[in-house]
Amino acid sequence: MTAHDGASSSSCSTSGSSSTYDVFLNFRGEETRNNFTGFLHSALEREGINVFIDSEDLWGGEEIKSSLLKAIQQSKISITVFSKGYADSKWCLMELVEIVRCHRSNGQMILPIFLNVDPRDVRHQTGSFKGSFQKHKKKYDTKITETSKEALTLVGGITGYDLKQNQSKLVKLVVERALSESRSYRLVDVKNPVGLDDQVEDLLSLLNLGSDDVRLVGICGMGGIGKTTVAKALYNRIFKSFHRISFLANIREEALGPKGLVSLQEQLISTVSKRKVDDKIWNVYCGQELIKERLQGENVLLILDDVDCRLQLDALAIESNWFGPGSRIIITSRDEHVLNMAKVDEGKIYRLKELDSEQSLQLFSLHAFSRDQPPEDYKQLSQDVLQLAGGLPLTLEVLGSSLFGVSEKEVWHSMLRKLKRIPNREVHKKLKISYDNLEADEKSIFLDAACVFCWMEERCNFIMGSLWV
Repeated sequence: MTAHDGASSSSCSTSGSSSTYDVFLNFRGEETRNNFTGFLHSALEREGINVFIDSEDLWGGEEIKSSLLKAIQQSKISITVFSKGYADSKWCLMELVEIVRCHRSNGQMILPIFLNVDPRDVRHQTGSFKGSFQKHKKKYDTKITETSKEALTLVGGITGYDLKQNQSKLVKLVVERALSESRSYRLVDVKNPVGLDDQVEDLLSLLNLGSDDVRLVGICGMGGIGKTTVAKALYNRIFKSFHRISFLANIREEALGPKGLVSLQEQLISTVSKRKVDDKIWNVYCGQELIKERLQGENVLLILDDVDCRLQLDALAIESNWFGPGSRIIITSRDEHVLNMAKVDEGKIYRLKELDSEQSLQLFSLHAFSRDQPPEDYKQLSQDVLQLAGGLPLTLEVLGSSLFGVSEKEVWHSMLRKLKRIPNREVHKKLKISYDNLEADEKSIFLDAACVFCWMEERCNFIMGSLWV
């Protein structure tokens, strides 16, 4: 501990501020640093949890230094380790007062641990805590002792952990809780989640989260139909149920980057283990072994978004027998054959469908008018746009956003005329990816079919025109 008396810290962050640390440990150093707290600190660091450690230069005179206050404030969780001599330390109590202030103002989580101490003694300042405060009354003013008592009363009343089992089991329980609570892995929610709830519920039934088997589920559909959107919504619903989690987005594009598949391997390892890779991956094969080492036997949620070839699956070491009980691997792809190569069972492939007319109108209106339905005098124009969009979410979003704030109806008519001839550039770019991924003979078949449809449409228009003459 420091030269002063033994209050020690490691850190955890408040929910309302920018997080620098995952955990802040508040404890009496001379009593627990070399046993329980030392074991806990090492275990937290092994799991990649960012823990703040105090040093002598954080203390000075009678005041707690601003750098230590900042460490408490920028932590997600505070773990307080109460031992018999805890309250003897003025510095422990001063840290605790700041921890409670952050808890009240920002909702910072507090996890109390009672080492051979009755929680009631902490809550009511009885037992060894009573003697400590009798000493403090002679040295410090009433304000310091009263605020410390208030902090002890609050934290002593929080359900925590006590030493009823051996220390190694207690350390494991606390680390698992810290891992679960320190995660800030929620993805940005979908702005306009039209039709998402039903799709997520369908996928939850395929995942069957209560079972201990390792399960692979695929999400399949054409470009722009919302595979990534659904995967993100599903992820946000279930990620807290897993010990290790990773959402690898845009795999097809990322694989074409400067480091290619190695970059994806580094992302996977760092997100799953919360530790930097530190240039340990020299090639794809090395990365495969490191992924196997880090994921072996672990309870994992892994989402691989936009996979388009076998090489990507192999590089990310997708073998179900490597994962621990209850793990779930979700793969999104435009190509159902990729899901077959990943050994996703036929019954575990979720095929996304286009939105129905009601959902299409709602999604388009939300982007074009920021409301569920278009104004009365724009309903027909909106329906005309929907005919071109065809229930594809990406198309609806792009077209709706491009018309947002446009009140001149002639502009709408002009866009409709243009869209009939030339697809929206952003939509066209996204959808063309599906075409580019086809083999040469498949592209020929696609173009032949497209020509037939164009001929049929022109022929139909000619016949209808003749009938009106």
